[in-house]
Amino acid sequence: MQAKDVILGLLKKKKMSGYDIKKRFEEEFSYFFDSSYGSVYPTLKKLEENDLIKKETIIQEGKPNKHIFSITEKGEKLFEMYLHSEVKRDNIRSDTCMRLYFGEFMDVRKQISLIDNAILQNKKTINKLKQMYVQHNEQMSNTQKISLQIGIEHQRSQAKVLLEGKQKLVNELD
Repeated sequence: MQAKDVILGLLKKKKMSGYDIKKRFEEEFSYFFDSSYGSVYPTLKKLEENDLIKKETIIQEGKPNKHIFSITEKGEKLFEMYLHSEVKRDNIRSDTCMRLYFGEFMDVRKQISLIDNAILQNKKTINKLKQMYVQHNEQMSNTQKISLQIGIEHQRSQAKVLLEGKQKLVNELD
């Protein structure tokens, strides 16, 4: 999955501005798609250059012009190819896991602090995902709901393992 696949999928649903697409990257997709919103505009430009999307410019008085993007027939075909291609193995990139892996080079109290911070991040992410679920529940398809539920459960299970691991480290201090 690449940013172009995500953007084409969004535009298959409806026309959107670059800002709206960027916002989706920052919010909805942030827990399962690792791409900076800084990649949105360069990707839009490449998609337009390759006739996969088209841009409509709306002149606005007192504000910069607004660009609305829509998918072309060629873009729809490429998106369909993506949907029917082989599903790749999920990639998990975790700074917390990497630091824990090398935790033997840290003091136990620092390890516990790392875990506490990770648990706090998990709780924040769970709350954010639950809010999105409630806020967008009526507009989401069943498969969109499933993807959010996976995110929530992933965060919950990670927090559970972190709590159990923390208890083992606390026991080492006693």
